Amino acid sequence: MQIEFEKASFDCILLLLKEKKALWKALSSIKHLEKVDLKTCGNSDVLDNFQIFTPRFIVDGMIEAVGKENITDYSKRILEPTSGDGAFTCRILELRLEKIVPDNKEAIFEETLKALSTIYSIELDEELIKEQRNNIYTVAADFLKDKGVDLTEEKDACLKFLINENFIWGETDIDGTPNPILCRVAYRMPESTKHPKAVKFPVWEFDKGLVSLHYEDPEIGD
Repeated sequence: MQIEFEKASFDCILLLLKEKKALWKALSSIKHLEKVDLKTCGNSDVLDNFQIFTPRFIVDGMIEAVGKENITDYSKRILEPTSGDGAFTCRILELRLEKIVPDNKEAIFEETLKALSTIYSIELDEELIKEQRNNIYTVAADFLKDKGVDLTEEKDACLKFLINENFIWGETDIDGTPNPILCRVAYRMPESTKHPKAVKFPVWEFDKGLVSLHYEDPEIGD
C-alpha cells in the first residue's frame, strides 16, 4: 500500500495513516525496546536456515572501507539488501545521528527523519525485519529523547511510517539476469516472489514541519 502526499503536516499524516487500518496496525506493532546494544546487534552463534549474521567489528570495518564521509552523508541513498536484524542499518543511523547539531528541537526531529529517510533495507525473514524495525525505531527514539525532543503521537506516527516504508519484508532479485533498463531490485512479501513489477522506493522530503512522499523505480548507481 503506497501513500503519496505533498507538503503534509504531521497531524495530517497521522489522520491519513489512521484511515488505513491494516497499515495502522502494522505501525502499531513497531515497539520501543528497553535497549539496543549495537555492539551485539547482528551477532549469533546459531546458523538458522543457513543465515549468517554480521558481528559489530566487521560492520565497523566495512563502514571504514566505504568511508564514513559517504555513510554519514544522508543525501546519499544506502541499500542493505539482506539486512537481518539491522547490524548495518542501526550502525549507519547511529553514525548519522552523531552529526546532528541543530539549534532547536524541531530541527533535530526533522534532521533525524532526513538521516533515516535515505537508508533502505530488505529482509526475507519476517521475524528479523520486525526485530530490525524495533531496533531502528529504538535508536531514533532514544536519540530524540536524549536531545529533549517530545515524540508526540503525530511525530511518532510519521517516524514509524518512514521505517515501515524504508525497511521492508521482501526478497532481493539476486538470481535474475542484470538489466540496465529494467533494474528490478526487490519484491515485497508476503506476495509471491518474482513478479514482473518490482518494489518502488520511497523518496522523502522534509521542510519546516511539512513532509512530501512519492515512490520511484530504483536506478543503477542509486
